[in-house]
Amino acid sequence: MEQSLKQKAASLSVIATSTLTAIKLLVGWWSGSVSVFSEGLHSGTDLLAALMAWFAVRQSGKPPDLGHPYGHGKFESLSGAVEAILIWVACLFIVWESIKRLVHGVEVSQPIVAIAVMTLSTVVNFIVSAHLFAVARKTESLALKADGWHLRTDAYSSGAVLIGLAILTVTGWHFLDPLLALVIAAFIAKAGFDLLKQATHHLLDASLPSAEEGIITGILQKHSQNFINAHQIRMRQAGKHRYIDLHLVVRDDMTVEEAHQLCDEIEHEIRQELPDADVTIHVEPESAFKLHDTDEVARYRFIRRQPKSK
Repeated sequence: MEQSLKQKAASLSVIATSTLTAIKLLVGWWSGSVSVFSEGLHSGTDLLAALMAWFAVRQSGKPPDLGHPYGHGKFESLSGAVEAILIWVACLFIVWESIKRLVHGVEVSQPIVAIAVMTLSTVVNFIVSAHLFAVARKTESLALKADGWHLRTDAYSSGAVLIGLAILTVTGWHFLDPLLALVIAAFIAKAGFDLLKQATHHLLDASLPSAEEGIITGILQKHSQNFINAHQIRMRQAGKHRYIDLHLVVRDDMTVEEAHQLCDEIEHEIRQELPDADVTIHVEPESAFKLHDTDEVARYRFIRRQPKSK
């Protein structure tokens, strides 16, 4: 169900973006507006991003196999990283074209038509991006979230161009068009940086967000009277899946069955709070436990047994 919802959202993005890209490029070339043409190029990168998101969504939905035992969730993160690079390529081209227009000067011959196109672009991109964000939140899809930010950025920048064209129609200030294109380029570059940062966060196995870390450590602390300590607590995310592994030190007199039941309870509570979590717990007897080096407490999360309340 979720996979079908993600694929439909990705397909909608491809259709909407390809249509807007063609319209913007044609109208920008015909009217002479560097802002509209630049927006067409930006929409071109959005189209590539939408196609990659569509592909990433399809691939990430595949189940784990022998070659990919942790699944294919990182396809979405890889897609986001490539999308960020495409944004920067378009940004450099926009800057180059804007500087040329500022130096040599080109008038916008059909500002009314350009205004109509940018109005259409702003409305369509805002609606489609809102849908992508909604599906991304529901399915935890990084690819759809990145694609949504592409379109939302396009909507904001199209709105800026729309304002500039409206001022141009009233005042005749032709220099304002390439200046606005430079502002758009800066906005796009910032969006690309944020997107790359988020994508590499997952690709490099960075830890989970602090709120989710708090949920996991809170559950461990809740059960801390039943074990000596929990150490080497590691967390990461790939696609919608979280992977948590830790070492649990228990009393020497605890039976295997009791230790297994304790681990089951911890795993169950984590999965209740974080669906699709994969939890691995390595049990160690107290007599065999020792920190492997003095920096281990600093490098990994470490939870000790809490004293019983009186």
